[in-house]
Amino acid sequence: MLRVYLKKYKVMILSSILFFYLGCGITLNLIRMDCASAALEKVNAIKISQKFDNIEYPILIISSPENEGKRDAIRATWANFAHNIFVENGVKLYKWNHSWILSQPQHNFIKLFFAIGTRNMNIVKLEKLKLENSRTNDLLLLDSFEDSYKNLAVKILYSLQWLHSNLSEMKYLIKGDDDSFLRIDLIIKDLEAFAPNMNEPEIQKYVTKKKELFKYKGLYWGYFDGRARVYLNGKWEERDWFLCDTYLPYALGGGYVISKSIVQYVANNAELLSHYNSEDVSMGVWTAALDGINRVHDIRFDTQWKSRGCENTMLVRHKQTPSDMFQMYRTLVHSHGEKLCKTENSLRKYYFYDWNVLPTMCCK
Repeated sequence: MLRVYLKKYKVMILSSILFFYLGCGITLNLIRMDCASAALEKVNAIKISQKFDNIEYPILIISSPENEGKRDAIRATWANFAHNIFVENGVKLYKWNHSWILSQPQHNFIKLFFAIGTRNMNIVKLEKLKLENSRTNDLLLLDSFEDSYKNLAVKILYSLQWLHSNLSEMKYLIKGDDDSFLRIDLIIKDLEAFAPNMNEPEIQKYVTKKKELFKYKGLYWGYFDGRARVYLNGKWEERDWFLCDTYLPYALGGGYVISKSIVQYVANNAELLSHYNSEDVSMGVWTAALDGINRVHDIRFDTQWKSRGCENTMLVRHKQTPSDMFQMYRTLVHSHGEKLCKTENSLRKYYFYDWNVLPTMCCK
């Protein structure tokens, strides 16, 4: 009887099984889509719900999604030196104020932002970043672009747009990479004391400037190069470059400072600006036509493709591993902020930028 029944209704039974599995498949896919949408909506909520109205000194660190270890090294070391800036009678001052044990007061005018692109990111990686941000609250998750080396200039553009839109009290943006060690306390100390003129005797032995103006409209501060030849092949190939045989003068990307006026200009004109593989080269192009900007070359910024060594006066050291960061951190703590280097050493020579000659002759 059963055999007769199965034979009679064979097509109906097979069709039912087929549609059952097809329905399951569609349902699972819809669940995945809902989960993905929910995850992206959560990222957007994290990004939009944070209000940072009091921040005057954002520190923008360019980071890759998988570099949580590098970000944690920064959080555990030089990021803590923000506590060396304190306010007295409305004036921001520097004083070494770091302790291994005592908890430090949290400043609301200095904040770290690790910029990461999330477009086309898989759910697992996205969830990991969300979990990291839930404990640190310092990830700038931007779903406008896919995170990759080719998109570094785009990352800077979108980051500046977001910062301009959300940080109404910003004075200066301090930019670094996640392999850079920054003395943010001393950088902010100099900005509070000397910017935008940067012409006090205390720092004259470190800096060279393009020209003296009674009043500047902004500041672009770092370690400049004007003689770098354009890469025509390889990792840094610039297929769209047409301006000249060398890059326009730019501050090397391991660490530099730009004023709010530059952030505003780039953010407002982002759709019109060309961008190149290197974000620091792009910044040099974007700012090249700006008048009244104080371009300051400072030998305390160790930001070339390879470190020049270690000197206690350095404000930025690029190309540093997490181990290097912890070593410098320990040395600074033990010396109460006096010594950055366990042993000072010079691996390469620095140069003072000559603003009075053509860029190819700038950097002897």
